[in-house]
Amino acid sequence: MAYSLDQVIKRFKSIIKDINNNDTQKNYYECIVKYLKIENKYKDVVEKSNKKIYHYFKYHLPVSGNDYFMFLYNPYNPVRFAIETFDSIEEIKHEINKS
Repeated sequence: MAYSLDQVIKRFKSIIKDINNNDTQKNYYECIVKYLKIENKYKDVVEKSNKKIYHYFKYHLPVSGNDYFMFLYNPYNPVRFAIETFDSIEEIKHEINKS
């Protein structure tokens, strides 16, 4: 079963709401949500740049917990790579600078 972008974002927001004392985790998940929305707006450019994020959550919704966070936050995780290099796409760089 494929999950919609809206379902993925809702799950992240639910997890964010339950995070108490981990600003790094909260900020990272908020960043993922922001970039998921931007990715949706610039699907073709993101696809060509091979910096997809939604792709990694389409069949596996995010879960709460420190182990899952450490998995996503690992420097070798493709989600983190996309997050850290998203602004190398010119259209997205302008979008990020607007907000």
